[in-house]
Amino acid sequence: MVPQKQLKSDRIRVLLVEDEWFIRFDVAEQLRGAGLEVVEASTADDAMDYISSGDRIDALITDIRMPGTLDGLELAGKVRVMQPMLLILVASGSIELESAASRVGRFISKPYDPKQIAMLIGEMLGPAL
Repeated sequence: MVPQKQLKSDRIRVLLVEDEWFIRFDVAEQLRGAGLEVVEASTADDAMDYISSGDRIDALITDIRMPGTLDGLELAGKVRVMQPMLLILVASGSIELESAASRVGRFISKPYDPKQIAMLIGEMLGPAL
């Protein structure tokens, strides 16, 4: 799936990377409902293509395990090098990946409540919302 671009640039733009459609849809809707702009990608490869295009993102939310040449942890590591101050949330149902994920972003254990993700982004980005 090619990432879906939004045109408005005055809102916080979140790149959401999740291969499970129903999870991605639910999280994207909650984030949009919280006033965020959401770009969706179903693989880390698609997300890297979007980031490499130079389009702005203010936060990255990525699952770790997904199909493609990159997994979410590798994506987060590459993005951390490119944008050291970017808010990165790394999600996984495997708690044993928390240590590795915490080196490149904030770990989120799955399953999670999409409303909590929107609140977490609001808390971390503060007045930007």
